[in-house]
Amino acid sequence: MKKDNITYIDTNGNEITTKEKYTKYPYDISETLLLEEGHEMLTVENPFSKEKYRLTPIEESVYSMIMGAQLMPGYEKNQKLIQIVRDGLNWFRDNNAKAYMTLLD
Repeated sequence: MKKDNITYIDTNGNEITTKEKYTKYPYDISETLLLEEGHEMLTVENPFSKEKYRLTPIEESVYSMIMGAQLMPGYEKNQKLIQIVRDGLNWFRDNNAKAYMTLLD
């Protein structure tokens, strides 16, 4: 799969281009809230195993979409929410398998 840098607008309105290369961002990036520059890595904890993993802001945004969709009422019957989760999980498998195994598997 082709990987490239991702450019986004942070919460302060600054245009940021990632240092890391990723496959295509799985969601509409203009509808996603990404932290401002200076937050290079964010520590996230698996709510079940309590294992921690450091994610880039892009990775954390995908993780947040996955977790948020799963918390929505009626998630199990809502195809749009199920697709958000599937797209995010597939993206993690392609871009950071270790984070996937630690936080989402």
